[in-house]
Amino acid sequence: MTSPTAAVDLDDEVVAFGNIVRKMAPYDHVVSPQFYTKRFAETLLRWLESEPDWRLKETVLYKQYELGFTDFTDRGEICGLWDASVLARLRDLVSRAFGVSVSSRINISAHKLVSGQHASVHTDNGPDATHRVVVQLNRGRADDEGGNLVLLSGPTPTSMAVVFKQVSNSAIGFRIGPTSHHAIGRVKAGTRFTIIYTFLSDAASDAKYDFFVAA
Repeated sequence: MTSPTAAVDLDDEVVAFGNIVRKMAPYDHVVSPQFYTKRFAETLLRWLESEPDWRLKETVLYKQYELGFTDFTDRGEICGLWDASVLARLRDLVSRAFGVSVSSRINISAHKLVSGQHASVHTDNGPDATHRVVVQLNRGRADDEGGNLVLLSGPTPTSMAVVFKQVSNSAIGFRIGPTSHHAIGRVKAGTRFTIIYTFLSDAASDAKYDFFVAA
């Protein structure tokens, strides 16, 4: 059994998520320059780079490689990702950042985009999720390599409002709703990795989602 002291230490070893800034345009979102500790970010990025079991997913809106972490609970080097005390701290930080209480049911997934892949403008709006946090991990991506996360004020590409540079270990969180238009520019070179935390709503069924529970 893990002792309370060890759990607190694991929080400190995984989560940084500091200097959070909340912005209201084009819709409610937060940004942070450092989501994980430097050590854990490096460990996780190395794991993403070496993991062979990515699944290609194609829809009308996007084409990308995905994986869900409930399939990898035996991977001890990244177990801090879904530790209940780590998720409890994250839930608390996200709740304070947005001024509302978010769910303790948290889906964690990873996305990988390579050359030619992108995501068209969409909102993710629906009854199943309330907030999302996107963590960027990479070895350094130049502005001309594509793949930037974009927030838009409307449903068309001409409504572009905010373009985020792909600074590794930075995070963007946003409230999901009918106006949460966002997109990912087409990747022109290299590989774009992100970790996606989705806070599920009460309407989301246990049968439909794999998720971890915050303490």
